[in-house]
Amino acid sequence: MTETMDPADADFTPNPDRAIWIDGPIDKALERRLRPKILELTAGSRAPITVFINSRGGNFQVGHRILDLLTSAPEGESPCKIITVAGRSAESMAADILSAGDFAIADPGTRLLFHGTRAALPQALTADYAAALAQLLENCNRSATASFLGNLATRLLFLISALRPEFEPHRASRNDETLTDLECFQAVLFEKVSPAAQAVLIRAAFNWNIRSGLVTHFEEEVRKVRLSGEPADIERLMLDSSVAFEYETRGTDREWSLRKRGLGKINEHFFFLDAYFRETNGIQFRALSEQWASPNLTEDQDVLSAEEKAAKFRAFFLPFWSFFVAIRRTLHQAENALTATDALFFGLIDTVRAGFTAARD
Repeated sequence: MTETMDPADADFTPNPDRAIWIDGPIDKALERRLRPKILELTAGSRAPITVFINSRGGNFQVGHRILDLLTSAPEGESPCKIITVAGRSAESMAADILSAGDFAIADPGTRLLFHGTRAALPQALTADYAAALAQLLENCNRSATASFLGNLATRLLFLISALRPEFEPHRASRNDETLTDLECFQAVLFEKVSPAAQAVLIRAAFNWNIRSGLVTHFEEEVRKVRLSGEPADIERLMLDSSVAFEYETRGTDREWSLRKRGLGKINEHFFFLDAYFRETNGIQFRALSEQWASPNLTEDQDVLSAEEKAAKFRAFFLPFWSFFVAIRRTLHQAENALTATDALFFGLIDTVRAGFTAARD
């Protein structure tokens, strides 16, 4: 028997009595073993489900089917909260499952590995198959990033609040009061993570510089028009902004053309804007704005209307958000081995906690 606990504490406390174990490869055999237990847990209660992880990863589609099962709910009910707990190892798809938890925990010695989606090649590789495979891999990477974004904002806001007292000392140490909050945040993060994670930050900063320009371009276009709210009209503005931005930033690249690289980049721009628009215009973002605007705005709160607070919070927070999306996308390039502390400062987990072990049945 498990001691009765406060429901609020239950959202953050691993519970072996309502748990599944992801051990070894994430494959169809694991899915077949876990499916009945997950269906039993999701049907019987709305209490949190704990997912204990010790895996080097496996099949991308299987991993996402397991996540879909965990977040399913009877009609009219909310999904169960998911607590993910990494033991010795959470690599590849297992690392994505860890960071997808509503509350994610890793032990200090956990080995974490993030990389892009992989696929086995056939014996004969044709141009058509190569193009289709490249699109499939990109879609999988995009899906992996999207699965992480739901928890990104809350984790990021906690990080900003925790590290903000270090911004002014950093400006003073550099003797530069013009440094933005985001520049200070990046520098503070850099000092707190491992060399491998520092390399990720450098690559992410390069990618962010490109994406931030795209977002600025899109926001300027939004201000020029009155959006109807129809998805097709919003998507057209995203596409127009993506095309214009790509043409403006191609510079003097004589090798550039739509056929060679342009269309692919426009496609990446469009889907980035799509994720950006969905995340920053959804219910969750509005709730975060209401909860976090006051602690993160320095202006006199009494003289600002609710709309002004929301607008100022949006302007303050969105650069951080887009930078962390750049981190997530960078993690899906090459091999990126991280420590638990790295994962904490990258918003991939919520806490590093030593010593939790659970006896299997």
